[in-house]
Order: sequence, then structure tokens, then C-alpha cells
Amino acid sequence: MSKILATDDFQTQNWTITIEDLQSNYTDLFIGFTDESPVVEFKNLQFKYQLKLNNEILQQGSYPPPNVRYINSDQTYLVVERLNLTPETTYELYLWAENDGNSFEKTFEFTTPRPPQPYPSWTWNGEIWEAPVPYPEGEDFYEWDEDNQEWTLIVIDNAE
Repeated sequence: MSKILATDDFQTQNWTITIEDLQSNYTDLFIGFTDESPVVEFKNLQFKYQLKLNNEILQQGSYPPPNVRYINSDQTYLVVERLNLTPETTYELYLWAENDGNSFEKTFEFTTPRPPQPYPSWTWNGEIWEAPVPYPEGEDFYEWDEDNQEWTLIVIDNAE
């Protein structure tokens, strides 16, 4: 599972960011807070994230939602958000939090990978992998035959 784990440590006043199995089209952003104790106490906690591309905000979130207040938590992460990404793109992830009047922020840059090549004959066009022969038009379904370098019709047997 594609993850970005972002944890703000109230003791060190630093964000720690870890990426696990980054995928080309999406990742889940986990945002959490920690200190020395097993239950983290919050004092007017507010936080947000912004996913940026060339200084344009593509996606963002602000917490807590209206009429909600975080008091404490024994959970590692308070929020999980799905980030929609594009292959081979460099993004900036901006994180900001304020607790007990102290604010912490960090900007983190990461680049999404190219998805795996489905077949040796396919080429990357800068956005997707393309077969050497275009996919047939119509409503039928086909699968790629690498040995013969062609699309073959998928036959569905409805007989029972």
C-alpha cells in the first residue's frame, strides 16, 4: 500500500516524513502527532496539508473540521487522506500544525515513479504505457499477446 507517514513530534517540534511503497497514481497520507506519553494531549490543535505542483495547490485539508476539537489520542494517526497523483511528477507536500500556541511546518518534495512496464514491447509516452498496436475499437474486450504482438479477443462462454 502506497503511504506517506507524517508525524509531528511535540517534544522536538519536528515533522518526520516516511514514504512506503510510493505508487505512480495515488498514495495515502497519514497525519499524526506524538510526544513522550502513550496518550497525546492536544491544546487547541489545528493542522493542515497542501499538495502542490509548481506552487499550485492541487489538494488540501484543514483540521479539525468545524465544531470539532481534538482533546487527546492514543492513535498513531488522526487523519488519512488519499492523494491523487500523476506518474513521474515532482510534488511538494506542505504540512503545518499548531498546538498550545506552538506552530510547526515542513515542506517535503517527492517524485512519483513510472508505473511498471506491462510488456517488453510497450513504450512510455510520458503519461502511460502504449502497446505497439492500438487497442481495437468497439465494445469487445481484448488482451495483449506479447508473442504475436497483437490484441486477441477475449471470448466469454455464457453456456452453463
